[in-house]
Amino acid sequence: MKQLFFVKKGKLEWRDAALPQLTHAHEALVRPFAVAKCDLDDLYLFDHIVPKLTIGKLFGIVDPLFNQYFGKMISGPFAFGHECVAEVLEVGDQVTHVKAGAVVSVPFQLSCGSCVNCTNGITSSCQHFPKLSTYGLGLHLQFGGAMSDVVKVPYADTMLLEIPAHIDPVHLASLSDNVPDAYRAIVPYLEKNASQSVLILGGRPRSIGLYCILLAKAMGAREIVYVDEINDDLALAKNIGADTCHASLTEVKDRYDIVVEATSSGKGLNVALTSVKNYGVCTSVGIYPKKFALPLVHMYINGITHKTGLANARTDAGKVLTLIREHKLDLSQVTTKLDTWNNAVDAFLSKTSKVIVTRDRLFHDSLAT
Repeated sequence: MKQLFFVKKGKLEWRDAALPQLTHAHEALVRPFAVAKCDLDDLYLFDHIVPKLTIGKLFGIVDPLFNQYFGKMISGPFAFGHECVAEVLEVGDQVTHVKAGAVVSVPFQLSCGSCVNCTNGITSSCQHFPKLSTYGLGLHLQFGGAMSDVVKVPYADTMLLEIPAHIDPVHLASLSDNVPDAYRAIVPYLEKNASQSVLILGGRPRSIGLYCILLAKAMGAREIVYVDEINDDLALAKNIGADTCHASLTEVKDRYDIVVEATSSGKGLNVALTSVKNYGVCTSVGIYPKKFALPLVHMYINGITHKTGLANARTDAGKVLTLIREHKLDLSQVTTKLDTWNNAVDAFLSKTSKVIVTRDRLFHDSLAT
């Protein structure tokens, strides 16, 4: 079969790979038909990030743990793609929740569904798999990537999320990662009190900040302010629900109940933490390779909570799907480029907030009926 591989900065190429086979009764084989570029992918597609991390580590600038895990994760070559919706081709004898022909979201994190962490919703830290086991990145190559003819899912019943036939699945590709990451940054806090103000410092990760706007709007936030001094996304942010948009962090003057930090910079995090109201919360959706100090005294005096960590993609994807089924959320508003499977290389190397490539479905007619 064919798999798209990340090779190095600016280079993706198709390679031959062995066709996966079912080897256990709880597995499934799926065929991705819509694959999105994750925000993390831009980090290595457009920058020589690994040599920079190595140099930064030598000079004590970069956190050694970042190099240990994420340096390997983004070092090519590896099979590309970890956000997708797919059709189920075949299931093992013990799979009961999905069947051939079903359209499913495939979470980017591997999880068993039965260990202590998984049963508590912490699917990002499944005890059955090595740490940070994912599709489409370089730390654990054995799982392959979404830009493949066929992908094996080890625990189909608990990993796969079936998408109802009446919902257009293409724009749900990022339900595998970026959308649940936005969900955990916004929704749990607005569920407690919807009438709160939200500040989103966007830019890097790019689409997650925009998905945060959609989710804040869906939950009824009183005010949504979006800031991005990296990308040209302010008009889009305004169109999808931001009340106010700024092109610079220096324009942030007020304080907010909920602040989402999506700049992945020490400067951005400092602005975020000092822009939270007393006993409010700041959630980070970025990754910080560099070492820097936090304003801990300010946080202590003002009772500010800072929440960071991996998304639990499978756990929160189902909650996002509920909002979609209730017509509160339209993820297509963040998609800025749709392209064909055959044009995937050029599509993924374009610099825009959310790219999705698609190919024809095999079972479309049977599902439509």
